[in-house]
Amino acid sequence: MKNLSNFEAFKMNKVQMNAITGGGIYCSDGEGKRDAVFHNVTLEQAQIAAEAAFGGRAVCEVEI
Repeated sequence: MKNLSNFEAFKMNKVQMNAITGGGIYCSDGEGKRDAVFHNVTLEQAQIAAEAAFGGRAVCEVEI
């Protein structure tokens, strides 16, 4: 492969890559009382959903 731009994975966004790799986004309330895992969403979408579900602050990170 001479040209990496032809490699299809470079054309995918984070949501698509997570769907293929099985990864997700882990969110917690920061106190260890509540947690959630989101799939097929962006980090920003997971952050908003977790804050709404927890009723306040949420800490989210991409699982590998």
